[in-house]
Amino acid sequence: MEIVLNLKSLKQKSLTPNQVVLLKLLYDKNFDDIKEIFGIKEAIAIRDSLIGSKYILNPEGSLVKFTDTLISNKNVEKLLGIRSDNINFLEFYNHYPIRVGNRILRASGADTQVAKKHEKKYLLKVKTLKQHQMAIRAMEAFVAFQKRSNKLQYLPNMETVLNNSMWENWEVFIQSEGKEEQEWNTQTI
Repeated sequence: MEIVLNLKSLKQKSLTPNQVVLLKLLYDKNFDDIKEIFGIKEAIAIRDSLIGSKYILNPEGSLVKFTDTLISNKNVEKLLGIRSDNINFLEFYNHYPIRVGNRILRASGADTQVAKKHEKKYLLKVKTLKQHQMAIRAMEAFVAFQKRSNKLQYLPNMETVLNNSMWENWEVFIQSEGKEEQEWNTQTI
């Protein structure tokens, strides 16, 4: 597990690094790691220091078992930069070719630093699941159009796609199944 701490943000929110680590572990319900890292007494002390904040929902002075600690998922997700929606960047990323000819268009693996940088950019631009699904459909349609036109060599690099949110322009390539000519096909002459 990796937790990135922004010290400036912690100062503004009056939080210690230990409090943030504890909130992450409570969010994941990882009580074994809490016990191993902090010990029971220290973990309870840190939790109690957060009671009354917007992160812990237990009322002050209440005797709540540590494993029953109530956290505000929304506030903890915001603090830790966790997205609660199910936007899977790899669904988007894997629809784009890795290379065309000798041109490399995107990173081949999701674990590379370039792919992680791309994911960060994508998640900054795509905020909802609906936008994500539209981006996937638009990319699939554009790549298919380029393939039919024998113009795959003109696909832009993934960096360019992400910087310019090009999938928004590619929505015109999405073919909708028309029903206007359906009757024409079934009429007898």
